[in-house]
Amino acid sequence: MFVSKRKIGKKYYFYLEDKIGGTRIAVSLGRKEQIFGRIESVFDELIRKTALEKVKISQKKFKAGVFSIAEQLALERLKVDYGLLKDFFPQGFESFKEDEFVRYAQGSASVEGNSLSLQEAALVLEKGISIAGKGINEIREMENMKIAAEASKNIKEISEKNIKKIHAAVLKGFDEKNPGEYRTGPMFITASKVRPPQASEVKKEICRLLEWLEKNRDKIHPVELAAEFHARFEEIHPFNDGNGRAGREILNTMLRTSDYPRAIINLENRQRYVALLERVQINKEYSKFSKFIFLCLEKRSNEISKILAENKKTILDKITKKALK
Repeated sequence: MFVSKRKIGKKYYFYLEDKIGGTRIAVSLGRKEQIFGRIESVFDELIRKTALEKVKISQKKFKAGVFSIAEQLALERLKVDYGLLKDFFPQGFESFKEDEFVRYAQGSASVEGNSLSLQEAALVLEKGISIAGKGINEIREMENMKIAAEASKNIKEISEKNIKKIHAAVLKGFDEKNPGEYRTGPMFITASKVRPPQASEVKKEICRLLEWLEKNRDKIHPVELAAEFHARFEEIHPFNDGNGRAGREILNTMLRTSDYPRAIINLENRQRYVALLERVQINKEYSKFSKFIFLCLEKRSNEISKILAENKKTILDKITKKALK
């Protein structure tokens, strides 16, 4: 988002603009003396127009999917707001991401039974402090969430090599569980009707999944693509342990590469997450899981929108200063 100035006749007029690819979207701020009175409404209008333009581009690129127009607009607005937070408050954005990661890591580990609280997870992840009364394996599991995030932060595409890389990080130090190596025996998902493929079929099924991903990468909306990939991956359950944690890191890596924040899955929504995974895997109703991930992101959107609303005056002041330089 930036301010431009154009000379029309003998007078200068100011515009608040944004770029989407090669397209520039502009809303008039009027003449210099009009900026203070118009800046807030123009700011809101530019955000609305930018999100709408992103939806139009998305609709041209991807085939009709599970998300309604309103849901697509909400997802694009989330990306716009996420970008605004990063651009206008770079230091705050970094602390936001740190908080986001702690909540994500603690949530993802807790889904698998790790008992560290959010505050305890923060001490482990941010301070490297061990927690009295907690087992070494639980501490290591939490530490490994950070290692997995480091391993995935430069990943741009999901491949077999990168899947194994993430899993190896998730299970670092648990050598008996064969980090980064496919299972060699049968797999049973506790209390589930889903029966993962035999060990001899795992590599072939992962290759099929990656072929599906490549085929649909430019056809399916990124959020729907990431959600369905996750459901299909968990159905294969390719590793002895750590499938859920690795799968959720892969899911969020896919969201990151499409400029979304992390989808946080934790004890609060665990029951629905587990039930939906089983349901979509048995009935192949992947759209229902896509809707679940949308709701996770919608919650993030509400959090970010609130932050921007609370700091809107600061944003408008920064824009106005740039315009009046």
